[in-house]
Amino acid sequence: MDLARRSFLQLGGALLVPLPAAAQSLKPPRLAVPAVDGLALTMLVDGTAGLFGVPIERPDLMVVPTPRIADYRAAFAAQWGYSLLATSRLAGTERRILVDFGYTPEALLGNMALLGVDAARIDAMVLSHGHHDHFSGLDGLLGTGRVRRGTPLFVGGEEAFCDRVRGTTADAPSFGGFDRAAMAKAGIAAVVGGAPRLVAGHGFTTGMIPLVSPERPKVPSGMFPGRGCALAAIDTAKRDRSFVADDAVHELGTAFNVAGHGLVVIGSCSHRGIINTVRQAQAVSGVDKIHAIVGGFHLVPPQTPAQALETLALMQALAPDYIIPGHCSGEVFIAAALAAFPDRVLRSVVGTRYVFGAQDGITRL
Repeated sequence: MDLARRSFLQLGGALLVPLPAAAQSLKPPRLAVPAVDGLALTMLVDGTAGLFGVPIERPDLMVVPTPRIADYRAAFAAQWGYSLLATSRLAGTERRILVDFGYTPEALLGNMALLGVDAARIDAMVLSHGHHDHFSGLDGLLGTGRVRRGTPLFVGGEEAFCDRVRGTTADAPSFGGFDRAAMAKAGIAAVVGGAPRLVAGHGFTTGMIPLVSPERPKVPSGMFPGRGCALAAIDTAKRDRSFVADDAVHELGTAFNVAGHGLVVIGSCSHRGIINTVRQAQAVSGVDKIHAIVGGFHLVPPQTPAQALETLALMQALAPDYIIPGHCSGEVFIAAALAAFPDRVLRSVVGTRYVFGAQDGITRL
């Protein structure tokens, strides 16, 4: 038995018990979340690219590997960052929601072009949080002039727009800031706030994510209140400070309820904890069943291997049908998850499509 699996099983003996009943069993759901007939997630930006994926066809899942491009000189770009396109279908209507934008415009736009993704067909966008590796590609996307004016961009709080550093002290290297002027020029409708919201009538955001599990991730960045962001809209406890270490309180998860299967929850980077993110999606929607957990789970340093294995044990208690870790999930978590649940864990690969629910009702993109 390999080390990752052995360590997971040792830790799991203490942790593989159900978490306390989710909030939705005690309170009514906060949103009337629809059940979509089908959902396709296309990975636009992540850290792994490859052209030798194997198609998967199951009753509840279809995986369409990254296509081979006719021009052998063209290649998909993999990078430290995250972006995916969610295409959903409900009662004959189709919606396209872009979740995050990757680290560079070149990677996002190049991969979109290779996949034939038309920015003019995007119905809504979600920014999970204010880190450069999740928002920077937006500038290039808006610069194409293809995104329709009035397209909503859902953001969890004003803090997403603050200038940041890559570290927890004010003298750490810059991590950039959000270009709000470009967003305004493009006519994008920012929807900012910590409340859960429906997105394009098909998906929903979690809103502010409370810490209800043992997860307490460390966020390796800091922000300058009032720099790039409206000071009056920042939490009152932070307004009189020139610099604060990030607590990621503005971070959002994105989720869909797939008819007959349950929730597909997208964590993106999960600085509030992926288990906490899933629990909030359950509470918001009133849906307990978890079909898939997708995204970056923030289990790289400064998180420890023990934290990665603890999160995996907690995730098993949620009993998801599928786990698709990518971006910042970390190799300790991925290796242990693959060893523990080889039939349920899928690698996140740029250009690959993961289709849930009614597969014949989803167009290619």
